Amino acid sequence: MRKSSSVKLFGTLATLLIIVSSIAGCDDGDTHNDDKLDIATALGSGNMEGYSKADKPVEFTFPDDHFAHEEFRNEWWYFTGNLYDRNGNRFGYQLTFFRIAISPEAAERESAWATNQIYMVHLAVSDIENEEFYYYEKLNRGALGLAGFKDEGFCLNVDNWYISGAQDGSFPWQLYAEKDGVKISLEVDPVKDIVLQGENGLSFKSIDGKSASYYYSITRLATNGFIELGGAKHEVSGISWLDREWSTSTLSQEQIGWDWFALHLDDGTDIIYFQLRYKDGSTYPYNEGMIIDAEGNSKKLKTNDIPLAVNQTWQSPFGGVYPVEWEAEITPLNKTVVIRAVFPEQELDLTTRYWEGAVDIFDKQNPGHIIGTGYMEMTGYTESVS
Repeated sequence: MRKSSSVKLFGTLATLLIIVSSIAGCDDGDTHNDDKLDIATALGSGNMEGYSKADKPVEFTFPDDHFAHEEFRNEWWYFTGNLYDRNGNRFGYQLTFFRIAISPEAAERESAWATNQIYMVHLAVSDIENEEFYYYEKLNRGALGLAGFKDEGFCLNVDNWYISGAQDGSFPWQLYAEKDGVKISLEVDPVKDIVLQGENGLSFKSIDGKSASYYYSITRLATNGFIELGGAKHEVSGISWLDREWSTSTLSQEQIGWDWFALHLDDGTDIIYFQLRYKDGSTYPYNEGMIIDAEGNSKKLKTNDIPLAVNQTWQSPFGGVYPVEWEAEITPLNKTVVIRAVFPEQELDLTTRYWEGAVDIFDKQNPGHIIGTGYMEMTGYTESVS
């Protein structure tokens, strides 16, 4: 069994080789390297000098804040969704654009290739009917139109994968990505308003408040378009979720990762909740989330508002054991649900390795009845096994 070792994001030769080789062209295949970028180190509290920090409340402005915030070290545009074709076949998808600053300011160079911004994008599609999982990656430098926002209008690209919208960034947006016979072409348009996570958009990730991000979500976007797999084109529709975060220090040095849940209940309720974990795997004592009801009213969730327990795990062939079924007591709703992966094999083994996939939601009192669908992300479980 292959072993995966953790590396510092910008502190080792192996990592620099990954970045240089990726941005020299466009690395858009399965990145099965043995040296993975450690998410905890990449999003940790080191290497912060010169960057802006998420350390105080700010006033969000839309659609301006849909664009990049290059003065911060890390940023992402994170789409997930559950979609159905005309025959009722279900597909999960993830399309995530990451921006990574490799220095606080761009070097003063005459070359048009010069940049301090790297962009990475992940595409994943879950064919739920056939329990097949497809995932791909692209990376490129934020220069010469290879990646990043265009000089005019709202269009974020990495090579030919993109998010685009109206000139000012207003909706609807178009999402497009394709690789090796797998293609998504979708239009997303909000059903609910933007919600600001944490304290009016300042989302703390540590007890001392030193690790935080600026964070907003659009929890329901009407989604239409097509997914193509192996030459078969499926016209699809359904609901997507958008998470937007930017920060310089997202995790503290004592943390290894998180468990993140984005849930759509059939009654129109949306729930987001994440719990952070110590490096020994135990739950960190600060977690948060939000409940958004069918009318769009929101309620902030605090630590212990949704106690989580693992019911079932899955052994990754690359090393590490992931929880794939959870029991969640949603205290503010007086409801206990079971969150279950539609199938376990939804792990992305790319430059970073993590689990991200579609889930079903069951009422614990009626375990045979699905009451919603959603997406789950788990990081920090990638330790090697013999």
